Amino acid sequence: MLSSPVLHSLLVGGFAYLAYLLYEFRDRAIGTTKRKDPSFREIPGWPLLGQLPGSILDISRPWEADTIIGLKLRPGFSITLPGARVVEVSKPEWIEHIQKTNFENYVKGEMFQSLMADLFGKSILVTDGADWKRSRLVTSRVFHISVFKTVVEPRINPTMIEVLDVLQVSSDEGRAIDFSNLFNRFTLDLFVEMTYGKKLGLLGEESRIRNGDPAGSSYSEVFSDAFDFSQKYMDSRFHVAVIWQWIQSINFREKEQMKLSCHTIHGLAYTSIDEKMSKSAPEEDYISDEDESQEDFLGLIMGYHLQRGHALTRDELRDDSLSFVLAGRDATAQSLSWCFFHLLMNKDIVSRIRQEAADILGAESDNQASVTPENYRQFICTYASLLEAIRLHPGVPKNVKFAMADDKIPGGPTIEAGDCVTWSDWQLARDPEVWGPDCGQFVPDRWIDETGNIRHFGNFKFHSFNALCRNEHGDLHRSESIVDILINFDLEFAKGWLETAPMSEEIPGIKTDYPNPQYRPSLTLPMKNPMMISATPRALYKNNKRQLKV
Repeated sequence: MLSSPVLHSLLVGGFAYLAYLLYEFRDRAIGTTKRKDPSFREIPGWPLLGQLPGSILDISRPWEADTIIGLKLRPGFSITLPGARVVEVSKPEWIEHIQKTNFENYVKGEMFQSLMADLFGKSILVTDGADWKRSRLVTSRVFHISVFKTVVEPRINPTMIEVLDVLQVSSDEGRAIDFSNLFNRFTLDLFVEMTYGKKLGLLGEESRIRNGDPAGSSYSEVFSDAFDFSQKYMDSRFHVAVIWQWIQSINFREKEQMKLSCHTIHGLAYTSIDEKMSKSAPEEDYISDEDESQEDFLGLIMGYHLQRGHALTRDELRDDSLSFVLAGRDATAQSLSWCFFHLLMNKDIVSRIRQEAADILGAESDNQASVTPENYRQFICTYASLLEAIRLHPGVPKNVKFAMADDKIPGGPTIEAGDCVTWSDWQLARDPEVWGPDCGQFVPDRWIDETGNIRHFGNFKFHSFNALCRNEHGDLHRSESIVDILINFDLEFAKGWLETAPMSEEIPGIKTDYPNPQYRPSLTLPMKNPMMISATPRALYKNNKRQLKV
């Protein structure tokens, strides 16, 4: 047992050290240094904790909180969290420097990778350096319009027909349907089939469950549940990034559920990979330069590796292929959900889209007429509406990178090695200096130039769409979804939904025409609550149901 003098010395020493820490870190978080760039504003924080308490308080409204302070202090500022300085750089010119001019200096970093590695492995979504470049080359090969007719188009039309059938059934039964859930199922079905050539049949699960089968009893439901849980669980890690491993160690139940979810998701990928690798077809079938020979994204990825003499490891193929499913589902489903919310709030734009479709396809178009690779660029109002929805509700609302070495952003802050730099596309969309005084309003016409064509803004002003989905494949099937639904169905919010749905707070000084539904804080931007919509078949759909293209 410690003697009284020794104990007294320890207590005095401990209090002295605590006093030193409280003085040294009186306005910033422990584990950080004083900022060496006094011209760039740093927000004082709590002793030892920095801005951590405020971040916890704003956990349910992070993008509003960031935007309010970001617009007030723009351009840029910094804060501290235990062990890290965070430098806010939401200005297009600064983002360009980080993402282009000095790209090699800014990485996702080990913390980011550790938060997501159990699901994403070494995919393009989490890696840096050589692994990122390898994945990026694979992505550029797959996202080529020449593969559209063999991989994408054959899947879109049948899946879209299933969506229309679900709307028809809901109309027949006199019930509203949650469009955000519908699009989640539609896009997961679509991207799994495009990637692996396997049909989950999620759009048929709804009627099966309504007929009495228990939810979650089929493989497709198990896979879908695993997919949703793993993403929500990863989101929760980011809310407590500094201590997530400690929290996971005491939350044994969710830790095990995450393992099972990853096992289910990876199992689909491994099964598909093993089936392809066990085929008796010669390697030359994969090495062919003709993309048309492959029927899914996995086949294209395998071909890419074989062309370059890479060893076909199962994990490489798993990570590359799952990137398409994981990023594609969220980006597509969420952009469609937000777009349809705004369209139903702006019925004049719905009328313009229908008139546009009638002009392009014909007012009495037959079952074969739809959006195609040949005509989709003509759907200007449709595409402009989609882009405007994505601007206001970016697929990745906030980006984070870590500096490898000291750097000076021209006209901006000095970045020190180890600093976390972050920018918010959600905030950029609501910055009048970037998008003008109507930045908070849904204005598709901002995307249409004086010649009637789509206006192109710089990549770093409109930088929100994930690289895996910002491509012609994504543009086309989103446009087709919007057109097909609107020309075949009249849509209305379910009775009472608009009046009772929880809405996001408005940003002071930013004009809006109406509030938007709340989002769920996440790496992406899903709606927090169901968006209930009633569908009524229009005359075109009643008189001439679409048939499968042959």
